[in-house]
Amino acid sequence: MKTIKLFIYTIFLISCIQKKEKSTITFNVINNSKTIQKIKLSKFNFELDRMVEIDTLYEIAPNNSKVFTSQFLEPSIFSFRTNSIKEVKIAIEKSGFVNIELDETIKLESDVANISNFEVKIQELNRKHFQKMIQKFDKALKEDDKKTLIELEKKKDSVLKEFTKDIENAVRDMGVTALAFDALQYFDMNKNYAFIDETARKFKEEYPDGEMSKSLQRRIDVANRVSVGKKALEFNAKNLEGSEVKLTDFTGKYVLIDFWATWCRPCRVENPKLMLVYEEFKDLGFEIISISIDKDLGQWKEAIKADGLLSHQQILDSNLSIYKLYSLSTLPSNFLLDKKGLIIEKNIDAKQLSSQLNLLLKQQ
Repeated sequence: MKTIKLFIYTIFLISCIQKKEKSTITFNVINNSKTIQKIKLSKFNFELDRMVEIDTLYEIAPNNSKVFTSQFLEPSIFSFRTNSIKEVKIAIEKSGFVNIELDETIKLESDVANISNFEVKIQELNRKHFQKMIQKFDKALKEDDKKTLIELEKKKDSVLKEFTKDIENAVRDMGVTALAFDALQYFDMNKNYAFIDETARKFKEEYPDGEMSKSLQRRIDVANRVSVGKKALEFNAKNLEGSEVKLTDFTGKYVLIDFWATWCRPCRVENPKLMLVYEEFKDLGFEIISISIDKDLGQWKEAIKADGLLSHQQILDSNLSIYKLYSLSTLPSNFLLDKKGLIIEKNIDAKQLSSQLNLLLKQQ
């Protein structure tokens, strides 16, 4: 009888251990560096849509280790940062153990997690699709080779489509995972809306009540506020001259809200072209509000002068308040508004803008 009771107790204990393993993720952190003094552990907060610090592990001596355990409810993103190593994000797909070795870099060994660094894939695809094109563009620009510049201009849209196709497929290949969820932060809700909506539906099917699914749906809901046909969101800011500017000040005009930055190559290439369109249509009821997300005031002012942008409204959005209001994550981005402030086009180039304004203002 005692043997049977002991057997039943053993089975119960094993069952409890298994249940515990299913509901926790355990990090075993090994320090092989003499310079690392503390480790900050963060976890993605789905409500806030960002990483939030949850613990700091102090005084991990070389060749020693510390264990940290967190409750596991669904796939999520954790990150580790030390005083000498930049943040490394880790996608946790299921409960289990994660061994992390600290040296000059962070090394991971686990069957339930992967280092999440989609930037590497983006850089790889950038080189594949754009490197040679950029080299040709720079050479043609230097030599004033207008024929080549025109050819490259015609080719850029098809190259961008191939790049977008490849980068979306890279995320599709990840499946419904925390790794894929983290990669989606590099996509623009306005330019990649269809793909993000497609991915969000897959997450909802897999995790109907999951935090990842809810987070993606919130992003889509925000993006829908600035979709074509919706009223452009009001903002007010100071322009280059220090005067207060409100979007509603331009009611009655067609307005292009153009987001850019001094370091954005496509933006700088497009700026002079937009200026030509502005000069042609400004007296017919057209205005451009250029919003830069630069941090450096001096560089911003120099670029405005260099690109000949002094004749229309310039706003510096260094804290990204307007940029985030419009649910943006990439540059260049723009919105064309009608006289009532309704969004009628998004992300159009100077040539497309000219055609639209010709129909709207010259043939009305």
